Amino acid sequence: MTEWIDVGPEGSIEPGDHRLLEAGDTEVAVFNVDGRYLALENLCSHEEFPIAGGTIDDDCITCPLHDAEFDLHTGEALTPPAEDPIPTFPVRVQDGVIQVADRPNPADG
Repeated sequence: MTEWIDVGPEGSIEPGDHRLLEAGDTEVAVFNVDGRYLALENLCSHEEFPIAGGTIDDDCITCPLHDAEFDLHTGEALTPPAEDPIPTFPVRVQDGVIQVADRPNPADG
């Protein structure tokens, strides 16, 4: 059964910013993209480098190490050198609190 981890009050992550948290043994980055909260594992699938420090443009994040781009909704690798996706995590706002699931989206595996 999915457990939900509190991230903080809704609005506590500014647009274009992120917050890191632990979901089990996985560090997760939660982003505010134009008022939408999106979460993915904080590791580029190419070199296992923290992705959270990357640049966000529209719904994509660019890895700060080798400039690989990923879709923030699906984790899909959009440009080389990355080929594999990054696992994404469900996010919800419950009673004014941003929450992230303790495990990746089922499609991510």
